[in-house]
Amino acid sequence: MTMIDARLAELATTARSLRPKGRVLGAIALELTKIEPQRIVMRDGERSLTRRCMLDHALRLGGGLRARGLARGAVIAFQLPNWWEACVINLAASLFGFRIVPMLTIYRRAELNEIVTACGIEAIFVPQTYRNTDFVALVESLTEPPRHVLTVRGANNSADCFERLIEAAPAAPDLANSDDAKLIIFTSGSTGQPKGVIHSHDTMDALISQTAAFWGTGRDDVLYVASPIGHVGGAIYAFEFPWITECQIFLEESWQPAQAVARIEAENITFMAGATPFLSGLLDAAQHAGRRLPSLRRFVCGGASVPPELIIRGLDAFPNCVVSRAFGSSEVALVCPGVRTRSAAEIYASTDGEGTADIRVLDADNVEVPIGTEGEIAVRAPQMFLGYLNKADETGCFTDDGYFLMGDLGRIVDGKYVVVTGRTKDTIIRKGENISPLEIENALMRHGAIRHCSVVGRPDMARGEMVVAFVVLETDASFDFETMTRHFEKLGLARQKTPEALEIIDDLPMNAVGKVQKPKLREMALRLASDAVRP
Repeated sequence: MTMIDARLAELATTARSLRPKGRVLGAIALELTKIEPQRIVMRDGERSLTRRCMLDHALRLGGGLRARGLARGAVIAFQLPNWWEACVINLAASLFGFRIVPMLTIYRRAELNEIVTACGIEAIFVPQTYRNTDFVALVESLTEPPRHVLTVRGANNSADCFERLIEAAPAAPDLANSDDAKLIIFTSGSTGQPKGVIHSHDTMDALISQTAAFWGTGRDDVLYVASPIGHVGGAIYAFEFPWITECQIFLEESWQPAQAVARIEAENITFMAGATPFLSGLLDAAQHAGRRLPSLRRFVCGGASVPPELIIRGLDAFPNCVVSRAFGSSEVALVCPGVRTRSAAEIYASTDGEGTADIRVLDADNVEVPIGTEGEIAVRAPQMFLGYLNKADETGCFTDDGYFLMGDLGRIVDGKYVVVTGRTKDTIIRKGENISPLEIENALMRHGAIRHCSVVGRPDMARGEMVVAFVVLETDASFDFETMTRHFEKLGLARQKTPEALEIIDDLPMNAVGKVQKPKLREMALRLASDAVRP
């Protein structure tokens, strides 16, 4: 029994949420291909792939992997950009009962060593080279590299490349059980060490089916996928949505706002999701090009620090689009998928959307607080993950009755809309009082000179912690400590919420999915000594 099998056997003894039996992606693909084989599933640049083509590639790939000794239950990984080949790998995994581990292309030896060892990966797909990195050499330098290192879009056309593998004879599928592990994905690590999150076919099917029903996603939709597929956000849109909802997707290798505007117009894109920089960049590029993007009917903006003004700006700029915040995590994706209408988006722009899961807001003793009161958000839902790969990571993460503690502070307004007010581990404690960095970030973003910002605490002898604001300015804008102080006074916020140190920097440190890496900012805050510090 492998490490992952042992962990799954252990997880099977717990029932933290009701998970109705779902559908296996491979079975869906087999059925839909019989019905309409020539329907296009996805576009990648100039390449279009039909259902028949994708299924044929996946059956051949599965046959090639099986010939190399990979059996049902084997763990395979890929570290690829947003390329169509990853979609085929994912489909093959479902058809043949493999478990899949998507990984970000920014990972290097330290991250790969940890993930490969923890997951027991038998085969990994990587580019031969990508952005000046030799990925084959990188993987082969690991302490215990996978048995099979398989290249994608390589130049040598060896037997160990994707292009040769899909020339193998198609094999008969061996579908996974719906409650088996499908996906092991690692959290972004924006607030700590990444954790391996295990999802089953059931949890993924529940997630897509529930969310698609909320958004009304279907055959007429075209999803623009620019978020990296090595993260849960990009993965679900690229891999699951086109089969479960019958929509089409357009894969973009890298995020370039001006190119995104052109793609959305040319391809009649109807849907896009991404972190705050994606929405901000798209708005700037569309404004510069004088475009209104009438085909776009929904933009879902996730991640922290999505100011209400950005949502309102999106609603003004894109006349047919429901622009809203959304809330979720790798463990429980899309707890709040946004709002249903443009009018609701305007009214609830300061919220993170309508909750569609079983949500409670709890105090420090895990007792539910009254509606409208702030506490820690706890969730139980069919799309909730099975558990962490490392059991130790679950310590303190669940209530006794099976609710997952999201690690986010928030409150519920008007009975169903969630307002995330901060992170439990991100709270700044100043002179014994808890201060939410998110509230301060939202206040800063209301100043026209600021493009991006992030707030962290810095240890201080007199205060315990002091509030430090890191700010990225708009082009040619000016902003200083006195301006910031007047801004907070004008907003009427309590004095202790005004940052006590201001650092103006060129860029915030972000991971590949657009989340600010606050651990790095805390390190910077310790190193930097601002000239403008309030006593």
